[in-house]
Amino acid sequence: MRKIFADNDLATSKTPGKEVEVLPGVYERRHFLVGSLATAAAVVALSGTARSVSGQETAKASGLTGAAKLTWDDFLKQAVPVAQQLIADPAFNVDEYLYRIGSLATRLQEIPNSPLGPYKTVDPRVWFGPSFRGSPFFIIQWRMEPGALLPPHNHPHASVCTVGYEGEVRLRNFEIVGEAPDYHSQKVFRVRETRNETMTAGRISTLSPSRDNIHCFQVGKEGARGIDINTLHGTMPPYSFLDMNEKPIDSDRRIFEAVWNPQLGQAPASKS
Repeated sequence: MRKIFADNDLATSKTPGKEVEVLPGVYERRHFLVGSLATAAAVVALSGTARSVSGQETAKASGLTGAAKLTWDDFLKQAVPVAQQLIADPAFNVDEYLYRIGSLATRLQEIPNSPLGPYKTVDPRVWFGPSFRGSPFFIIQWRMEPGALLPPHNHPHASVCTVGYEGEVRLRNFEIVGEAPDYHSQKVFRVRETRNETMTAGRISTLSPSRDNIHCFQVGKEGARGIDINTLHGTMPPYSFLDMNEKPIDSDRRIFEAVWNPQLGQAPASKS
């Protein structure tokens, strides 16, 4: 086993501008053409272009393309109410929840310089620390030194949206095949690799209590930094790392053998 505000000008001759609300809180100053039949003809000729430009502006304002970057505080002001509303919905869907929050997180222009502490049993070091404690989610920031590996670990009763901020990290997800033993058992069980992707700045990866719930991180020579947006769906039970064979027992289905390693990353017991 190995551990692993803009004018809308169409002509130079125009009436005084009028502010029009095109989206909630978004205004456009529109000018109206006056004058000859030639001007009217110009309106007809340009109408297609005007519609196209207007559509592009509306798309940008609604976040469909090139949405403005968000400061950390602005992100929280938007994301927390959205998350609370979704969680309270009787028809709550965890994937909708994760991707709604994640779509806002991709617009982050900054993350705070939070104090981080290391997992001392992992070398090169992986550093963690809280950047936000709230409801319904909390945010853990992580930084990985060059060459670091954060071994596979699970997130029982939780969903996570991982957001890349600096560097590049290889992120793999797994799901348990069949039943897994108790954490303290050394009985071998099987996991299936469900995702294997490269995370860079502004990209997200998600897991839910029932989907892709085990993940691991590995970085190259430059290291990496990012955040995990964590949401508990019930009480928080213990979690565990896994020791996993590097070679799959079924390469077509990407199935690996593994055992739990709950001690990895935990503080050693004090000696009396």
